[in-house]
Amino acid sequence: MEDDRVIRTFLTALLQNQAGVESVKTWESAEDFAASSLARKDLDLLLVDLNLPGESGISVIQKMQQEQPELPCIVLTSSSDPQDVFDAMRSGASGYLVKDSNPDELLSSIRMAIHDGVILSPVIAKLLVNEFLSKGKAAPIDSAYIPGGVKSLTNREIEVLKMISMFGSAKATGEALGLSHETIRVHMKRIYQKLHVRSKTQAVAVWHQENSKKHGL
Repeated sequence: MEDDRVIRTFLTALLQNQAGVESVKTWESAEDFAASSLARKDLDLLLVDLNLPGESGISVIQKMQQEQPELPCIVLTSSSDPQDVFDAMRSGASGYLVKDSNPDELLSSIRMAIHDGVILSPVIAKLLVNEFLSKGKAAPIDSAYIPGGVKSLTNREIEVLKMISMFGSAKATGEALGLSHETIRVHMKRIYQKLHVRSKTQAVAVWHQENSKKHGL
């Protein structure tokens, strides 16, 4: 979903040339997207710009979380403003990419998002880590997200969450624990439910925040 015609054309051409891609649909605005109810039901991935004319990209992601919670919604925008990043991830976005990525990086990121369920541009990942771990700068997670906190998790779920925070992907975590990435995904879904979060980024944020409290940071 992108209001810039040049970028829409570029992305369409880029994605259509990839093996395994059956079709690419584009919309100029959230309103156009909402009007195409039949076309959007078959989506495997949704790329969303934040700065759309009319309704915002954040609003679109929030609505899709209600309608199709399993659909990965990836932000693709020019903004690296921390507030935009946090707003997007809290709305349920599965990833956040900036438009200065080269074509190969963009395609690789999209594949990783489909495979692992979440992806962040390197600059955004660094920003989030700094925000979450820097004393006095971390954006607190609303306690409504974590009624039972990490204490509500089983020992295995805590182990999985800890490893996810270190390795980032289900595949790498599975290899480290001797489990399949499908098993890791099942554990992560249960973790999301118990922590009342919508994404891996939010779950990892909870993990870091509670560890910080535990160690008096």
